[in-house]
Amino acid sequence: MKATINFALEMKWAERAKLRAEGDKLWAEGAKLRAEGDKLRAEGAKLRAEGDKLRAEGAKLRAEGDKLRAEGAKLWAEGAKLRAEGAKLRAEGAKLWAEAILEIKGNIKIEWTWISEKNDYKCKLETGEEFNP
Repeated sequence: MKATINFALEMKWAERAKLRAEGDKLWAEGAKLRAEGDKLRAEGAKLRAEGDKLRAEGAKLRAEGDKLRAEGAKLWAEGAKLRAEGAKLRAEGAKLWAEAILEIKGNIKIEWTWISEKNDYKCKLETGEEFNP
């Protein structure tokens, strides 16, 4: 009986050894994959750090761009204010001209022609008189 028990135990021990050897192979394969994973994680961390650096540089450039845009908007508003003042003066000049024509020539027709080289209008009165810029 003792021989049968020992034989049964030896069979189980051999089976255990076989499973352990198989487990050792898988363990080694897993360790190999983990080492490869560690390399990839390190490479990923390096790329992530590089990305963070680029993001910070981008944020810096974006802030600088925002500052320039704000400055540009300020100049744009200032320019719009000056253009509005210019339009007011132009309207005053047109009113002055129209009043002078009415006072001196009476109610006559006026023909306006754009002169692009001068960036202004030429005025021709019904009487044939012309006033060039």
